[in-house]
Amino acid sequence: MPAPTPRARARDLGIEIGLLPTGPGNAITDVAGVLVGHTTVWREEPDPPAGRGVARTGVTAIVPGPVGEVVRSGRAAGVAVLNGAGELTSAIQVREWGVLETPILLTSTMQVGRAWDAVVELLAELEPSVGRDVVTIPMVGECDDSRLNDARRTQISAEDVRAAVLGATAGPVAEGAVGAGTGMICCEWKGGIGTASRVVDGPVTVGVLLLTNFGSADRLTVDGVPVGRTLW
Repeated sequence: MPAPTPRARARDLGIEIGLLPTGPGNAITDVAGVLVGHTTVWREEPDPPAGRGVARTGVTAIVPGPVGEVVRSGRAAGVAVLNGAGELTSAIQVREWGVLETPILLTSTMQVGRAWDAVVELLAELEPSVGRDVVTIPMVGECDDSRLNDARRTQISAEDVRAAVLGATAGPVAEGAVGAGTGMICCEWKGGIGTASRVVDGPVTVGVLLLTNFGSADRLTVDGVPVGRTLW
């Protein structure tokens, strides 16, 4: 993959969304203990059998604490669906129990199964109780990147999933065309990964990581300004 071009964030350009102050990094990793890792898969190859096709995809992992502790003790969690038809495995368990017991993985729609298999193998390796004392149901979410990625090929590998989980770190979060966001489109422009945080009374830090892949150009709105209708 070519080296990404450094880009300013919205606040660097004077666009400040909302009224609450941000955390120190304005990222989901401002929430204590939360780590984020990406593996980006970027290839220029011919179709099989000569190659593996064009890949613009990847894996993003949100790890809410030490992996073994998350498996053994879980983390309080919930699921809310606004619209769309995206898949989110483990959603039923989280709704029923209010507990998340694995890292959260994001990837391309037709790669959910491979991500699931890979994280099960990894968790069983890292935590001996998996498959003996507890049965893990990994959380894997997806969006469709088939406009830029050859989705007919399962482009990610188990090694890519491992790298995203084991490489997850605190601090700044890479954004844009990285990890699961590599091939995403949003409002007919390039989409991808975004993140932010806000500090509310308490003080409590609320963090968010987005995988943006939705909408038509005329729906693009920035801080209430109908940018899409103006440009389109």
